[in-house]
Amino acid sequence: MKYNMLTFIENAGVDKHQKRLWKMRCDCGNEKIVSANYVKCGKVKSCGCLRKQGNGRKHGKRHHPLYSTWCNLKARCFNKNHPAYKNYGGRGITVCSEWVNSFEQFLKDVGEKPTKQSTLDRIDNNGNYSPENVRWADRVTQRRNSRATREVTIGNQTKLITDWCDIFAISIASVHRRLNKGESVVSALTRSKAERFR
Repeated sequence: MKYNMLTFIENAGVDKHQKRLWKMRCDCGNEKIVSANYVKCGKVKSCGCLRKQGNGRKHGKRHHPLYSTWCNLKARCFNKNHPAYKNYGGRGITVCSEWVNSFEQFLKDVGEKPTKQSTLDRIDNNGNYSPENVRWADRVTQRRNSRATREVTIGNQTKLITDWCDIFAISIASVHRRLNKGESVVSALTRSKAERFR
């Protein structure tokens, strides 16, 4: 269940007035225990980050489809409690000063989604979120641009890992699991599933 920027995680007992409490996760990545009634009636819309950002009244676009995208990319870079922080802020990835406090400028620079399937992609995967380093891309393009993608030579052919995955009909997740267990890249890509049980 989702209410405004808050997503239900679990019941968290009751308060001193015996009113139900919910544990919620905000779009910014923070978790907070709040009154279920306040959430359902819209009195509480976020963990408090909206209030810190002026409650969205300046630009009046809190309900814009890209508003949660803006909140989430900032959370990945600045909120150490966010599940993806280690892959973003933990690696030094940040958000340009023009976007940090201005959803309006973010929207002006990136524009509307060209298609429903489009996702915001950093061109340089080690670079920051900034106008010159983001683009709208389909999921295939974004996957090929991921940090995990690299070139591998098998025989006399050199291809991206994602291309080899397509050729050997194996998922990139399976390859990563094998690499994490210490297998070579070639073995991780080419070893058949049957061999896992020998």
